Amino acid sequence: MTTSLQVLTTRRALAACAIALSLGLAGCATGPRLVTPEPPPIPEAGPAVPAANTAILEAGQQVVARTAAGPMKIEAGPGLRRVFSWDGLRRGAIVNARSEGFANAQTPGLTFDGTPKVWEAANGVTKLRYEEGVRNYDNIDDATIWMQIRRLYFVYNNDGLVLGWRRDGDALHVELWQFLIDGEKPTRMPDSNSDRITRGPLVVEPQKMYPHLVFDDGHTEEYDAAAREKYNPASGARASSCNGFQQTLNNWFGWFKQCETPDETDTAEDTADTAPAPAPVESTPAPEPEPEPQDERARIKGNVVNIRSGASTNNDVKFQARQGDSVEILKTQDDWSNVKFNDGRTGWVANFLLTQ
Repeated sequence: MTTSLQVLTTRRALAACAIALSLGLAGCATGPRLVTPEPPPIPEAGPAVPAANTAILEAGQQVVARTAAGPMKIEAGPGLRRVFSWDGLRRGAIVNARSEGFANAQTPGLTFDGTPKVWEAANGVTKLRYEEGVRNYDNIDDATIWMQIRRLYFVYNNDGLVLGWRRDGDALHVELWQFLIDGEKPTRMPDSNSDRITRGPLVVEPQKMYPHLVFDDGHTEEYDAAAREKYNPASGARASSCNGFQQTLNNWFGWFKQCETPDETDTAEDTADTAPAPAPVESTPAPEPEPEPQDERARIKGNVVNIRSGASTNNDVKFQARQGDSVEILKTQDDWSNVKFNDGRTGWVANFLLTQ
């Protein structure tokens, strides 16, 4: 009886000591905890889209586009909710119904400009600028010129479904349009990217979250290759899914089996499944050879065409050319040509705005 009482007293004393240690009343080195955070919150369903407003996506649809700025996915619904996925991130907002058309659009669409209520900062992006609706043009040239003016990275298909986006400082700027030519959907758009933009049923893919280390003092660190090397059984330290109190009690009494140190093989397998691989070291690509000069002439075929300082809509407009202007093609780069006008001026123009 005395022996049993002594054992019970000893166990209680040890348990009390463990509690004291976990509360910081004595030193306790248990190592950091490995925690995988929950994905950022997405707002609930928004109000219904008003009958007077035109939405390009119906609830339960999505559009996915691969642009020069990277992939962009827009999820629609319920109601006025739109969810955006880019650069491995996913955020949502309840957008607004326009009271009038944007930039002379015939019917009002959807819009948002500001900081959404449910939006965690995403790599510095805290604001959203969004437009969705229908735009009608007299001809395709006017449509392409308008895209140049917007200065976004656009892709579009032959039916006139258009998506453009870019990051602008702390704002995500996205536009989704249905272009009409003389009131009808086009059947062919020059230089369309039908293989790079698709609309279809919604497939929800939550943002993938990666584990990180949480230390006793509250600070966190990435669970990268260096951390995996440091906190493993071979080094005598490890990351644990238990807190200090659970870890101490398990070490003494085996009460929390999930705290037990896995062997090195298990740790390696778990790491492969849960932690991102270290970023590969990018080698510096060899410089591309300069395009060979060409002795070729062409004419401007757009009504009013921007001539830019470089082979991209991100470059400044140097001047504008008129339909029928004759140019000499000096060289080409991707879908652009460096041209020289009869008066000696030079600049870059998109190839689809030239004709032989």
